[in-house]
Amino acid sequence: MSPKAQTQKTGQRTANADTWKCFFVRLPWLMLVPLGFALPLFAANNSAFINGFYAEKLYPFIAKTTQLFTSFLPFSLAEFILVSGSVSLAAFVVVLAVRLIMRKTSVPRLFNTILTIVIIAGAMLNMFYVMWGFNYNRADLSHSMNLEVTPRSTEELQQVCYYLVAQANAYRENVPTNSDGVFESELTFHELQKVIEPTYAALAEQYPIFAGSVGNVKGVVLSKGLSYAGISGIFIPFTNEANVNIDQPSLLLLASAAHESAHQLGIAKEDEANFASYLVGTKSNSADLCYSATMLALINCTNKLYEADSDAYFEVYSLYGDGIKRDLADYNKYWKQFEGPVEETFENLNDSYLQFNNQESGVKSYGEMVDLVIAYYFDVIIATDS
Repeated sequence: MSPKAQTQKTGQRTANADTWKCFFVRLPWLMLVPLGFALPLFAANNSAFINGFYAEKLYPFIAKTTQLFTSFLPFSLAEFILVSGSVSLAAFVVVLAVRLIMRKTSVPRLFNTILTIVIIAGAMLNMFYVMWGFNYNRADLSHSMNLEVTPRSTEELQQVCYYLVAQANAYRENVPTNSDGVFESELTFHELQKVIEPTYAALAEQYPIFAGSVGNVKGVVLSKGLSYAGISGIFIPFTNEANVNIDQPSLLLLASAAHESAHQLGIAKEDEANFASYLVGTKSNSADLCYSATMLALINCTNKLYEADSDAYFEVYSLYGDGIKRDLADYNKYWKQFEGPVEETFENLNDSYLQFNNQESGVKSYGEMVDLVIAYYFDVIIATDS
C-alpha cells in the first residue's frame, strides 16, 4: 500500500471514529421521542395546570406571538413549508440512496443522518403539544358554557332538526347562487375574517372560552390534493394558521373556516370546533356564513336522526327548500368523485390521531357536535324565547 493510500485510509478511520463519537454524544436526544408520547399523559393528569396556566396564559401568548409572523402573509406558510419540505426530503432521499449505492456515504454517517431525522421528529412532537396539543385536555366546552349534555329522545332531536331546517330555509333566501341555482358565496377570505374574528370576540363577552387571537383564514393553493384526502380544512399548530380547502363547494366552506378558526382559540376537540363554527356562524351578520354554519349543524343532526328513526328523518327532509336540496346534491356530487384508497388512508390516519389525543370516537367525533347543538337549543334558545 502506497504512503498516500495509507494516509487516506487512516484519515477515513479517524473521520469514522469522530462520526461515531458524534453519534453517541447525541444519542440521549432520542429521549425526546418517548417524552413527546408521554406529554398527553402528563396533560391528562394535570387538569389544573392545563385549564389554568396553559389555557389562560401560555397558549394565548404562543398563539398571538406565532400569528405575528404568519397573519400578515397572504399565503399559507404551512403549505409552503410542507411542499418545499417534501420536495427537499425527496431529493435528499434520492441523493442519499445514490451515495449509498456508490459507497460514498459511510455507515456511521448514515446512522448520524437517521439519528438527526428521529431527533427532529421528536422535537416537533414535543413542540406540537406545548404549542397547541395540550388543548385536547381542556375542560369540555359544555362545562365552560354551562350546557347540560344529557341523553336526549328522538323526539327532542327531531324538534331541533325542525328548528334548523326553518333557519336554513330562511338564510337560503338571502345568499348568492351561481347559474345552476347552487349557493356560491362571494365573500373573500379577507371579508370572511372580518366577520369571524369580531363575532368570536362578541361571544367571548358571554363565554370567555372563545376569547383569544384569531388570525387570517388561509386558502390552500393545492386544495384539490386536500379533497383527495377528504380534508375540508386543517389547522397547523406550528404556524397557528387556519387553512381551508377552497376547491370544495361553498355550502360548508365558510363553516370550515369558522371551524379552523376555533382551533386557533384553543378549542381542540373536533365536535367542539364544529359547534363553535355553528355558534359563531349563526351569531354573525353574514347571511352566507349563517347559512353555511346552520347547514353544518343540520347535516350532522339529520344524520343522527336518520340513524335513530328514518321516518322522522324524512318528515324533516320534506321541509327542505329546493335551494337546500340543490346545494346538498352539488356538495355530495363534489365529494363523491374523491372517494377511494387515498381518502380512506387519510381517514384512518386521522382516526388514529384523534383517538390518541383523547377523542375516543376518532373521526366520528366530528358528528358529536349534535349533543352540543341539542343542549344549546334547549338550554339557551328555548330558554331565551320563553
